[in-house]
Amino acid sequence: MKRNKMKNTVLMAGALLVAMGAFAQKKEIKKADKALQSGDYNEAMTYLSQAEPMLGSADDDEKADFYLIRAGVMLGKPGADFSQYAKAGEDLEKAKAADPSIENDDAYAQTFLKLREKMENSAMNDFNSKNFKMAAEKYEKAYALSKSDTIFLANAAISAKNGQDYDMAVKFYNQLLDIGYTGIQSQLVATNKETGEEEAFGSVSQRDLMLKAGTHTNPRTKVSENQQEDIVRNLTQIYIQQGKTEKALDLLKGLRAKNPDDMILLRTEADLYYEMGDKETYNKLISELIAKDPENPELYFNLGVASAENGNVEKAMEYYREALKRDPGYASANINMASLILDKQTPIVEEMNALGTSREDFKKYDALKIELTKIQESSVPYLEAAFQARPDNVEYARTLMNIYSQLGQEAKASAMKAKVQELEGQ
Repeated sequence: MKRNKMKNTVLMAGALLVAMGAFAQKKEIKKADKALQSGDYNEAMTYLSQAEPMLGSADDDEKADFYLIRAGVMLGKPGADFSQYAKAGEDLEKAKAADPSIENDDAYAQTFLKLREKMENSAMNDFNSKNFKMAAEKYEKAYALSKSDTIFLANAAISAKNGQDYDMAVKFYNQLLDIGYTGIQSQLVATNKETGEEEAFGSVSQRDLMLKAGTHTNPRTKVSENQQEDIVRNLTQIYIQQGKTEKALDLLKGLRAKNPDDMILLRTEADLYYEMGDKETYNKLISELIAKDPENPELYFNLGVASAENGNVEKAMEYYREALKRDPGYASANINMASLILDKQTPIVEEMNALGTSREDFKKYDALKIELTKIQESSVPYLEAAFQARPDNVEYARTLMNIYSQLGQEAKASAMKAKVQELEGQ
């Protein structure tokens, strides 16, 4: 009986010690929270260090509070660097694992947003400083913390590519494809009446407040472009740089098999064959694109470029005409058309220069001069259209000036000369 009594006494003493320890631990955590709220981060960390040895016996909600407070302390300490942000992120994960309901707590939400902002700013600073590899690693960790922020993964891929860490970039780009990332985002904007500039808003209510105040007008939603084409193109370019052309082709063929009507993938595959020098397959794929999108002037323009590079000038001009039929102001198509026309001058000028001084040679010279003038005149509408579309392009202006001068149109030549001087002076 005595032994049983002794045993019960020991058990009671042990339970009392556990209870006292739990009370002390809870007390230290509360003190740490109070110190955190007052901005005394060193004192808060001291209390947390005292509570940590007893954490194994703590309730789940107390564990969650401990990790949440410690994350807040690491974020608040002056001079905190990214390694401490990463540890704060780990603590938030531990808090969530201990008590999943803590995600609904305001303190957790505020700490999470603060951490997200600090990690993003740190990564952005590295990117702007051209420390791309470090930026990529930071964006990756930011994405691991907040999987809904897929823009972090996209930024990690861009950073790795810019830093020429192609293996890392390939990993990130493939992850983007796996999650179906498009980068399409909606942004609430309105025009500031005073500055006339467009400004973005975080919510409809925030924007409505400015509209009611009369400081802004023209509310609208801007939708960003689909970035999938850039992702696929960048990934295929990396494969090509790594000498993995077949891998690039397999990637595109696999994606196209899943999305046979995807114009972006078809276009990217065509561009890949173009870069590989396979103009025949390129033309075939562009023709397939035209069949799907017959009113797209850029497709005809691209076929024109490929035909010109293959030496098929007449076919190139035919494609440029088709492009201009759909977009008369297409500057590149106009200038390329004019360039092909003016290229016809070369053999005529060479023949003129080779002529002698006989009567027959003079007659031949005059005939060639008429032919040369017709060529120059036929280029003018295209040159003028190109310059009208891009009035700040000094090369377009200079070419027009020279053609006007050769055609004897001195007034136009003088006006264009003044324009050239104006543009060169900018």
